[in-house]
Amino acid sequence: MRVLVVGGGGREHAIVEALRRSGADILAAMANQNPGIRRAAKEVLLGDVNAVERVVGWAQDQRAELAVIGPEAPLERGVVDALEARGIPTVGPTKAAAQLETNKEFTRDLMKTAGIPGLPSYWAFDSYAPFSEFVLDSNFEFVIKPLGLTGGKGVQVWGDHFSSKEGALAYGREILEKRIGGAARFLVEEKLVGEEFSLQALCDGKRLVPCPLAQDHKRAYEGDRGPNTGGMGSYSDADHLLPFVTKLDYEQALETMRRTVEAMADRGTPFKGVLYGGFMATKDGPKLLEYNVRFADPESMNVLPILEDNFVDLCSSVASGGLSLRARFAKKATVCKYVVPPGYGTHPRAGEQLKVDEESIRRTGAHLYYAAVDERDGKVYTTTSRSLAVVGVADDLEGAESVSEEALAFIGGSFYARRDIGKPEAIARKVEKMRKIRGGP
Repeated sequence: MRVLVVGGGGREHAIVEALRRSGADILAAMANQNPGIRRAAKEVLLGDVNAVERVVGWAQDQRAELAVIGPEAPLERGVVDALEARGIPTVGPTKAAAQLETNKEFTRDLMKTAGIPGLPSYWAFDSYAPFSEFVLDSNFEFVIKPLGLTGGKGVQVWGDHFSSKEGALAYGREILEKRIGGAARFLVEEKLVGEEFSLQALCDGKRLVPCPLAQDHKRAYEGDRGPNTGGMGSYSDADHLLPFVTKLDYEQALETMRRTVEAMADRGTPFKGVLYGGFMATKDGPKLLEYNVRFADPESMNVLPILEDNFVDLCSSVASGGLSLRARFAKKATVCKYVVPPGYGTHPRAGEQLKVDEESIRRTGAHLYYAAVDERDGKVYTTTSRSLAVVGVADDLEGAESVSEEALAFIGGSFYARRDIGKPEAIARKVEKMRKIRGGP
């Protein structure tokens, strides 16, 4: 089957490899020349993936039989609507259904109206005076969220990005004046205390098929310190839960997502594609931080390598509305570590050469995924974004982390990677934190 994959990052390279394992011929539309995707693809279209008509016209010319959309921006532009109007079944939500990610207020209002569990307290503001009054009268810490897409860098949290009412007021004013997130309007939500986890699920508009849980690490530096990033790495455990997430937490988070899918169908905008819930495990159970309407980056790299079912068949079932009740994943742990340019998160250094010994990495048993690199004359250089990722897979977390470290040794040059991701002491701290939050002995 000829499958179009839109996007050129590490997530899309993982999608491409999973499709290839299942026998697909890849048609790749991407903005950057991803070396891994380019080598795997039959045909490549370089350029703006948000140029919907150009991408769709090319897909038609290439006789695409199925499409999988990686990033969120083309979804907001209606790429799924356009592809399906031309007869190309697509894994991804319509523009109307993509509002679960592209409009945070839409999601919160949907949850409130439908009585969906996991909803934190929230307020919306579109002018400065009522926001100022709210802040000056408040006696709790909160989070400020622009409504639309901000590349994962728009949300600001009390204690992380600002630490006073003056700081909160300044950011609210900035959103209103600069229309950050595409609108002069934003949400304020209660600050949740706990540990974050990611639940990704395939959805055909009616049924939801979950993937193993994973945990992303947004902070640039070890010990979860430093500026927020697109994600420095992630891990998943062999039991498909996480060491600090209970079975009840998992079931409650899944119920939140199931109820959301039902509510979307009831309103006439059924959700079809990959729904990814970012949750916070709290003393009161899991609360939804946000939805994304596509595979996560990097958490997709934890689940796709251990998928045992035919991914092409699964994607076809998502697009056609005939998804079965479950998907099979190997009982393996995974640890993903991103290689990023020096200074990533503040002042990243582009143009640093990376020497990647792909064969030696393959021999360790790790998976290698390219992201945003510049390839010239057969050599790979850093850009200002994440460069590539290695994913260790083993029977337990300690083994998977060891494999990822072994693989990193075969990457040379000037780069940075968070070495603490998946290490036993780092995970033990998260378990202890949740034990205290839940009031355990």
